[in-house]
Amino acid sequence: MTAREQTHRLVDALPDDALDTAAKMLDGLSVPSLAEPVTSALAKAPIDDEPVTEDEGEAIEAGERDVEDGEVITAAALRVRLEL
Repeated sequence: MTAREQTHRLVDALPDDALDTAAKMLDGLSVPSLAEPVTSALAKAPIDDEPVTEDEGEAIEAGERDVEDGEVITAAALRVRLEL
């Protein structure tokens, strides 16, 4: 199953009262609307080029391991699991 198919399946399984929230969340993942001031500012912000500290690097690696091991899920996936 492709990611697009899985996304469609998840959206189709949402209760009607969750559709507005889901639409807003998905809209936030789409191409930024430069008409919105905050979205525009974020899209134009420079890339963070500060060096990563040793502690930050370790935290990033730990987080990536958690994702690979399936220890974390997205908030959207949790809502679906909890049928919210």
